[in-house]
Amino acid sequence: MRPADEHYINAIRNNDRKGLQQLYQEFLPRISAFIRKNGGRDADAKDVFQDALIVIFKKVQEADFQLTSGFYTLLYGICRNLWGNRLQKKSGNEVSIPEDYKYTGEAGLSQLLEQQEEEQLFWDAFRQLGQDCQQLLQWFFAKVKMAEIAERMEYSSVGYAKKRKFQCKEQLIQRVKADARYSELMNN
Repeated sequence: MRPADEHYINAIRNNDRKGLQQLYQEFLPRISAFIRKNGGRDADAKDVFQDALIVIFKKVQEADFQLTSGFYTLLYGICRNLWGNRLQKKSGNEVSIPEDYKYTGEAGLSQLLEQQEEEQLFWDAFRQLGQDCQQLLQWFFAKVKMAEIAERMEYSSVGYAKKRKFQCKEQLIQRVKADARYSELMNN
């Protein structure tokens, strides 16, 4: 691995602020140019760039991660795939990206991208819930006991806390399923 590539991987792996700033300065303009050339705006490029860094962050946490291309090749490939997926979802039509155009250099990358999209769908739906449901579910996901949740939320009983948790989870599930991205993800 080239020293510069190793520097960028370590910056992502260790959440090194200075290294990440260098990464943004060096590569964001190139990714922005690609996104603008393909129908996007600078704001789209920033979103795609950040999503790509999250994908790479998850990938480099794996014990068997090995960079088999240059860092920019990896980053550009992920950004290109993410942007292609967004264009496809925006149009509602099937966008066909030729196989030689897609980046396939890293094993399991498509699964990681799909997982990223599922997580984004979940958190978008979660943010649509009321504050009380968000708080209750955050504590539930953090494995706080229902008796303590009832006390913190000032509910009259543990039974009511369980009922509210069920209602909030149902709202979350309905919001996820109502999102157009849900059916697209289920059909992949």
